[in-house]
Amino acid sequence: MLEIVDSHFHIWDLDVLRLPWLNSCKGVIKRSFSADDLVKEYAKVGVDFKGGVYVEVDCDDAIKEDEYIFTLNSPQILAKVMRARHLSGHMRLPTGIVGVREPLHIETSPRGRCLERSFIEGMGVLAERGLIFESCNRVDELMDIYQAAAQVPELKLVINHCGNVSELTDDYKAAMTKLASLPNVYCKVSGFATEDKTFVKNLLDFISGTFDHGKLLYASNFPVVELYSSFAEHLNAVREYFGDDQDIFSKNTKKLYKINKPQVFASVIKLRPEKAEYYKQLHADPFSSVNKMIRECGITHYQIFNRDDLLFSVMVYEGDDFDYDMAKMAQDPETQRWWRETDPCQTRIEGAHKDEWWASMDMVYDLNKK
Repeated sequence: MLEIVDSHFHIWDLDVLRLPWLNSCKGVIKRSFSADDLVKEYAKVGVDFKGGVYVEVDCDDAIKEDEYIFTLNSPQILAKVMRARHLSGHMRLPTGIVGVREPLHIETSPRGRCLERSFIEGMGVLAERGLIFESCNRVDELMDIYQAAAQVPELKLVINHCGNVSELTDDYKAAMTKLASLPNVYCKVSGFATEDKTFVKNLLDFISGTFDHGKLLYASNFPVVELYSSFAEHLNAVREYFGDDQDIFSKNTKKLYKINKPQVFASVIKLRPEKAEYYKQLHADPFSSVNKMIRECGITHYQIFNRDDLLFSVMVYEGDDFDYDMAKMAQDPETQRWWRETDPCQTRIEGAHKDEWWASMDMVYDLNKK
């Protein structure tokens, strides 16, 4: 059964929150929606729904929305993206969040807002704190968000709803290609009408051919999806194109939003003295494709240290299936090419198990646990 971790859903209680934008929407979503409603939608299509990422709903009172969501303590909310009323170097940031969104597609957001100095400063603050920025843009301002993101390349930025596209213009393709070229830009596969099957295929062909596979995230956009499609039709369209790809539907989202508890691995191997200099040269300028695959496989921290003929490594893994990711890495042709260069520089330590290359080490002390 397909496992789904939804990278983008909304819920709201209209007895608690005011959402003025609903006044211009069709009646189908002008009511309250709970996490249980989302669970029921997934149950209808027969998938294993694990929960997902709550994304702010453009409430007229961001603090009240924070209180409402945090008080719910819903098991379906695995991560929270809350509202930044105005991105800046001194913005309010709630605790317990993975990122923020300042909607750039709404009437009250001036054109060019993401190029203002305060906005860029706010992006820098998010990057420093390891928080994500969710970018919901007018389609004709996608090049603006590229220009902003290029100034803070270390920031993880997620393009919502394929950039809110309705037509595959040359300008749209150019802007999205620029965005995909940045090291930390992701794209949510959502937001498109499903009635025109040719458009859907052409869009998904473009998105999947432009963004790295590890940077594509399935998102339902529940319940707003009902304004341009239906929950089931949109999910089926994504499944028909990608199949039941666990990276798209679950694993990429878990890694990006750090939904899993980090695992730390330490290991040791011997360095052949006659190969030491070559080994160090390789790692001074490693294959970029190898670093990319390491990150794609859920490894967020990896360092190798050398003392005499020993190499020690420390690795932090934040994926949800270590064996799956390591098998994926082992099947990557560029990683295999890298290992053909590095493996001859190394040899097992005495006492290593037959199935160990790098021998694992046990932790004996952790400052943060004392």
